[in-house]
Amino acid sequence: MSTRTKPAATTRPSIGSLTRANGQLRRQLAALRHDHTELLVAARAAVVAFYDGEALPLAVLIDTLDQLDALPDYTPQLTDDGLAAVVADAGALTGRRVA
Repeated sequence: MSTRTKPAATTRPSIGSLTRANGQLRRQLAALRHDHTELLVAARAAVVAFYDGEALPLAVLIDTLDQLDALPDYTPQLTDDGLAAVVADAGALTGRRVA
């Protein structure tokens, strides 16, 4: 003999919970728009710096990505001359990038 179970009663969300969810989504959207604007400004600054012939045109973009905690982790690849300079200073490599 099979027993049939009743489907769970669907509860409707309350106005308060919908308002809270709406507020949270609006804050998240505002934060995403802010981050997008920051990245767009940094990308434009990098292009202008490249066109102007600056030595480090990506510096603004790298700093902005670092500020947004979106900079990818990477292991610096040192040339023999660079490695010799680091060993000569006897200093430890710290930070995310070597410039």
